[in-house]
Amino acid sequence: MITRDHLPAIGLGFSQIMGYGTLMYAYAILLPHMAEDLGLTLSGVFGILSLGLFFGGLMAPIAGKLVDRYGGRWVMTLGSTIAAATVFSLSFVDTTVELFVAILLAEGAGMFVLYNVAFASVARLDLSIPPQKSISIITLFGGVASTIFWPLTLALYTALGWQSTWIVLGLALLLTCVPIHYFSLRGPEITSDSPPKSARPNWPELTGPLRKQGMLWMVISFVFSGYLMGAVMTLWVTNVQDLGHSAAMAALAGAVIGPFKTVGRFFEMLVSRNMYPRVTYALSLGLMFSGFAVLLVVGFTLPGLMLAAALYGMGDGIKTIARGTLPLALFGAKGYGARLGWISFVQMGINASAPFAFAWITQVFGGWWSFLIMILCLCCAIAAFQLIPDPRSTKAAVATE
Repeated sequence: MITRDHLPAIGLGFSQIMGYGTLMYAYAILLPHMAEDLGLTLSGVFGILSLGLFFGGLMAPIAGKLVDRYGGRWVMTLGSTIAAATVFSLSFVDTTVELFVAILLAEGAGMFVLYNVAFASVARLDLSIPPQKSISIITLFGGVASTIFWPLTLALYTALGWQSTWIVLGLALLLTCVPIHYFSLRGPEITSDSPPKSARPNWPELTGPLRKQGMLWMVISFVFSGYLMGAVMTLWVTNVQDLGHSAAMAALAGAVIGPFKTVGRFFEMLVSRNMYPRVTYALSLGLMFSGFAVLLVVGFTLPGLMLAAALYGMGDGIKTIARGTLPLALFGAKGYGARLGWISFVQMGINASAPFAFAWITQVFGGWWSFLIMILCLCCAIAAFQLIPDPRSTKAAVATE
């Protein structure tokens, strides 16, 4: 049954649809056309996006610390206002420099409104439902962002051109996210003076040397599993076309990813009470690997393409939850927002090169080879995951240190 304490997560879920749709997914449709008009190559325009993502990574620790100190209401409200203005500004760029500045500001503002800040914001609220369930609910809604925004952006571009499309997207972001963040994050926050309303999982935390080891391998695994995320969001349509499909079919297959993100997250939400976040992350990696394996082998067929999109979508959807819950399980709630910010800083600082790197691979070798490198990144993520200590199995050893 939905209660009042579910509303913050539901509101943030809707805002993530708009945030990721305008600040991430729209680039896949609009940047190639902007490149043509501005005289840029495909790798050049996605290189600019890579620099924007890197700048966003620099902003992530600041956003996390602000949430830890002041709560998420004002951070996300002001962040969405600025993000909407920067999206609006993309409609007026005439030069490469203007495009660079606009994307830099948009990705920087995005770090104050997207998943990590949303997770930290809802975790601070004193609600009757545990934070890991709120995180699952937020991602459950956010999973349909690609389903909505790839076809929507393509339709807007066809009807209006890229300049007017950015104006529409900026206004939509402003009119939806600002009031959602302002009203949904009202309410008391957890303090040290009283216990929280919800029962928190009694998960043992890593301590001592195992804590540093766990953080190292978790971040490395997150880096590799996340490296292909920016490439998929921005190059899926282009790469699938290289496999022999039309742009419309590539966009349709991309739209399949979103619902299956939601399917994966709904499954996780149903079983999350009994599923430890380490298991959640392992499941996500396995599903993503299966999706790319199908894509490489039979992705040139329509059934193969759709199955690959479904498997990848389920895995990526569950991975987003694990990105929020695994650090909480391994390292605890203290400093959670700042910790997510620093993880995001490292991850995005490295992963910012993904759109440029994979655009170059696609441009030189083709979409199939680009997808092959993505599955190799997943293999590295799986290998690093195996080295993350499990505090449940090491609890006795840690206690004797």
